[in-house]
Amino acid sequence: MTTVEKNKQLVIRFNQEFFESGNTAITNELLADVFVNHTAPPNAPTDATVMIHFVVGFHKGFSDVSVQIHEVLGEEDKVSLRKTITAIHTGEFMGKPATGKKVEMNVIEIDIVKNGKITDHWSKNDFMQVVQGL
Repeated sequence: MTTVEKNKQLVIRFNQEFFESGNTAITNELLADVFVNHTAPPNAPTDATVMIHFVVGFHKGFSDVSVQIHEVLGEEDKVSLRKTITAIHTGEFMGKPATGKKVEMNVIEIDIVKNGKITDHWSKNDFMQVVQGL
């Protein structure tokens, strides 16, 4: 398997175990010690803290979380993917009580992988529109 293919598999695994399953401990294995989340909100830490906090809160407020990966592209140390995260709003989330609604969040992300670890992460998503629709 080429390095690019290994990197693609690592990013897919991260999405399945971290985002879909809510396994925050996987960050210790798959994220580099000097990981940078370039999508962190202004004045927030740019390490994995914001992502971990989001996933923990998301899994408290939503059940049946599923990540469907539609495309995975890799070149050199970069992996980009287009995915859809679906879930059912079964608990409080961002101050909104459970609605029972099924939500769908569309995401495009780019990750850099070096020495078998994700070092950098960028993403664009329609998460705020999803929250407004609850």
